[in-house]
Amino acid sequence: MLTPSRRSDAVLEPEQQYAVVLLNEDQLSQFIRRPGMRQVNRGYTVPDVHTRYLRLKRRTAATAVLLLVLATGGFLYFVAPRPAMASMFPWRETTEAPTLATGASFSVTVASLDSGDGAGTAAGRVRALGLPAFTRVSPGRRQLHQAMVGPYISLDEAERVQRRLARSGFTGARIFVDESLRNAPRNELHAVAAEGNPRVLLVGAPGRMSLVFEMPLEPRQVRSRRDTNMLDLDVGPMSNPVRLQQWTAPEGVHLVERVALEGVAAPGSGQFMRAHVALPEFARANVRTEGRRVYVDLTWPMAAPDLTASRAVAVQASSSTQTERTPAAPAARETDRFGEKYGEALRPVLDRLVDIKPFLMSAAQSGSPDVRGALDETLAELEASLNAMHAPATALAQHQLLLSAVRAGRRSTDSTFHGDRTAQAREAFVLYDAATATAIIPAAQ
Repeated sequence: MLTPSRRSDAVLEPEQQYAVVLLNEDQLSQFIRRPGMRQVNRGYTVPDVHTRYLRLKRRTAATAVLLLVLATGGFLYFVAPRPAMASMFPWRETTEAPTLATGASFSVTVASLDSGDGAGTAAGRVRALGLPAFTRVSPGRRQLHQAMVGPYISLDEAERVQRRLARSGFTGARIFVDESLRNAPRNELHAVAAEGNPRVLLVGAPGRMSLVFEMPLEPRQVRSRRDTNMLDLDVGPMSNPVRLQQWTAPEGVHLVERVALEGVAAPGSGQFMRAHVALPEFARANVRTEGRRVYVDLTWPMAAPDLTASRAVAVQASSSTQTERTPAAPAARETDRFGEKYGEALRPVLDRLVDIKPFLMSAAQSGSPDVRGALDETLAELEASLNAMHAPATALAQHQLLLSAVRAGRRSTDSTFHGDRTAQAREAFVLYDAATATAIIPAAQ
């Protein structure tokens, strides 16, 4: 007998039972707490209207300023004359430039006398003829005071002056040749002559040197402007435009540093040559023309005093009566006391410079930054002391040389200086020797 099988009902255990809940989408969002949509490009919208206004105002102002600058620059470029534009953009010196060409000079010796007063008188008479006369003390055991004329770069010029002097009564005038700069050392850069540019030559002379611009034609206009360390010359008009060209001075030359030429155009006047001559602040410069040549005579600030004028003053004073001379005596004593005070203030500065000199060159060549820094601090104190002094008229030129020597020494020790420190130290020695060649202050009693 078959027995039907009994199928048992499936019964789940309590832990295996599940509850099914049916939810719509809103209920599901609330149930899982899904965050709202985030704004991705928040930076492109500014919810604050005032902030957006300020930002737009700043952008508009900057754009207006830029347009104003561009419009002003364009107006000046097309309207202003070229010399004015050249003055707005001064010449910038570059580190690489060939050495100036050098040569011999020819001067004329007018008189050689034992008296400096006599040499000054002779130079004054020659200067009255319109000739560039100067005085110097000749080297050698017997030092003579000479009156000279020049210098010139050609023998023809010197011979013409010699003949003119002979017609004026100076029959003993003789030509003197100076070749001190003919073989001056040059750098390795080769100077290429620009077509149409004037020839530039540097020559030495007794106690001075001359920078010469040889023009193609005799110039009708020569204008000069002197800044502290820059002499600008405008020479012309020129038949051809002048191309930009630059040179540096030979090693060991201290009265000129760099020379540059450029062409400028003046409305209604044609082309001009503009020469930029960089020179130290203590150098004296005098411009003269001789036919087609423009000379820039450079001298040290220790030119001989006008002995003729001082002699005339002395004669006038000796002819005065005793009552007229009496009021001048207190002034003379006051001048002497002023010189004594200056000497007392200057003497410790000179003593300190003597102590520093042996260390300056070695520090410039291979000194450590600490050594250079210590020397720079000392030189800065000496420079401040010299600036605070009031030198008498008789010592003003030497005082300026001392100040230039200290400044050159500071350049050689300056931590930010990237040039030739040795050359700067050597220049400081030359300036110091020139300043102390003669007594600056009275000897100590």
